[in-house]
Amino acid sequence: MEGHESCRLSKVETATKRRQKSEADVVDRATKNLARALKDEMRKKDGRVDYDKLRKEGYSGRLLEKIQKA
Repeated sequence: MEGHESCRLSKVETATKRRQKSEADVVDRATKNLARALKDEMRKKDGRVDYDKLRKEGYSGRLLEKIQKA
């Protein structure tokens, strides 16, 4: 098969199948995004994060901890 250089088979790369995210992963990511957004918005508006105000508005202690870590 001389002269048929274009007929050579080449390695075909295939995409790896993405792992489906669990519901817990989705909720965790959404919570982190919400915490970061709340923190950023409050910093823009008031210049600081007022945790007492958030607590009075009904945000849970767990979410407030995530806001501090965000």
